[in-house]
Amino acid sequence: MSSYKIIIPKSIVTLTILAVTLNILRVIIWGKFSFIYILWNIFLAFMPFIISSLLASYLKVEKFNKIIFVIGIILWLLFIPNAPYIVTDFIHLGEIRAVPLLFDTFLLFSSATVGLILGFNSFFHIEQIIKLKYSPKVTSIIMGLVILLISFGMYLGRFLRFNSWDVFINHTSLIKNVWRIFSESPDNLNVYLYTLLFFFFLVLSYKSWKYSNKRLS
Repeated sequence: MSSYKIIIPKSIVTLTILAVTLNILRVIIWGKFSFIYILWNIFLAFMPFIISSLLASYLKVEKFNKIIFVIGIILWLLFIPNAPYIVTDFIHLGEIRAVPLLFDTFLLFSSATVGLILGFNSFFHIEQIIKLKYSPKVTSIIMGLVILLISFGMYLGRFLRFNSWDVFINHTSLIKNVWRIFSESPDNLNVYLYTLLFFFFLVLSYKSWKYSNKRLS
């Protein structure tokens, strides 16, 4: 395992320190713990990045192993919605009036940016892995489907309050709710609306991130 590397971009380190510091200051200055859960969300955002980093690094130094690849991709798919999910925490902005709105805006924005950058780096790892087996065109289609699935996962997390680990500990309820969404729910329009909103936001943001990094490299 000594050859397997997890390289965390410096921008993520500095933004993470900022987001954590702002959260701690919020508790110290105003005594409000209402956003402390965002620290947990940031931790969860690191999980898919770590998984994709290890998977990409493994495939560089080892012969392709289908079992390890499948297990890695499944774990990644379960956790990757947590990275961009922090963006949806903006719905809580302004709920605690004792804390200045601008302060909470910076706290949420820095936290969400950490999640997005982690997510985009993780997307890139997986995209490069897929390119080892498929053409650029097929890779783009697969990545589009993956991001669509991630967007639906964000909907499940934000509006139905499911977590990644519910696949293991609460799978019956998860399956029933997903089935209800596509078969019985009268609010299907909201499901499609928010899923597509997340999808286009992630696709366009990811493309912009790749373009910016390409221009700067």
